[in-house]
Amino acid sequence: MKLTLFTDIALKSFLVLQSNPNKLFRIDDIAEAIAAPRNHLVKVLNFMVRKEWIRSIRGCNGGIIYNDQSDNLKLGELIRILEKDDQEELLNCGECKMNTNCRLRGLLGNATNTFYAYLNQYTLNDLSTVGITTS
Repeated sequence: MKLTLFTDIALKSFLVLQSNPNKLFRIDDIAEAIAAPRNHLVKVLNFMVRKEWIRSIRGCNGGIIYNDQSDNLKLGELIRILEKDDQEELLNCGECKMNTNCRLRGLLGNATNTFYAYLNQYTLNDLSTVGITTS
């Protein structure tokens, strides 16, 4: 299972924002800290703002700030939302001739659910102990 670039950028953005939760971060600072293309980062941050996981303050003194209410988000649920359940179906079984007798699809589905269940033991707050250096 491979997480999408969207999820990768979102999780790394959370780490940066959590490193100083009261600081307004400029988009360019986050992009530099996580080595992400600015245009991809903007798309991800807009999604996160719409979900109210982070806050955006407009204007010349604005930026992005961590929303403390996100501390209780379960990592499995968060990643499932970020992945938009794209990874739920790891195989394309629609045209497969073995579709009726194949157990692989179910096994992979169970493995995916186990992955998310394991991550649900942890919250976003559990990630805040990771040391991130930002300017």
